[in-house]
Amino acid sequence: MIDALLRRPRLPGDVAPDGVRALGLGSLLAAAAWFGPVETALFALVMLGLLILRALAVPAVLDAAGGAVLLLAAWSSVADLYARISWWDIAVHLAATGALAAMGYLLLARLKAVPDPQGPAGVRAFRTVVVLLVTAVGLALSVVWEFGEWWGHTYIDSRINVGYDDTLGDLLAGGIGSVAAGLALTMGRRGVSPAAAASRDGRRPASNRS
Repeated sequence: MIDALLRRPRLPGDVAPDGVRALGLGSLLAAAAWFGPVETALFALVMLGLLILRALAVPAVLDAAGGAVLLLAAWSSVADLYARISWWDIAVHLAATGALAAMGYLLLARLKAVPDPQGPAGVRAFRTVVVLLVTAVGLALSVVWEFGEWWGHTYIDSRINVGYDDTLGDLLAGGIGSVAAGLALTMGRRGVSPAAAASRDGRRPASNRS
């Protein structure tokens, strides 16, 4: 994981994910310069998530999309979009929880606590297990997220929306997003050559010498 975090971009597909990370760093610096400590802490957490995505060496499309979703969720809070647009909270919970569920599952896979999502290709039962486990991770993170919203509403800003309907809607959206993330993980590297996958993981491609 450390090798993947520190590697230089090798493939054209690395440009977009690292571009998102650059935007994350810019957002963190902007928050520190022009916003308050709450916003700075928020973007620091987002930046941590962006670095974890790089360390996990996820497929470039998932890396860029996941990072963009985390940035969108943070800026939506700063711009107060959750209060201005009635359906925005549900949409962001669906997308962001999916991204976080994928990150959490891949981290567990690197620690060998759960199966690698790119395991036996074409085995339907295996893919089903992965999707169910990713969904479980996402639902657990959704509960933590809702607790964080309650804590923020109680101790930081009473404008943060909480309540029974809001919580159930957020949990449902998070579950749907997690199912989608699980499906994406099981298909994430189809069509990727071994050399490209090794390059993204920070490894040298295997030699075919006999």
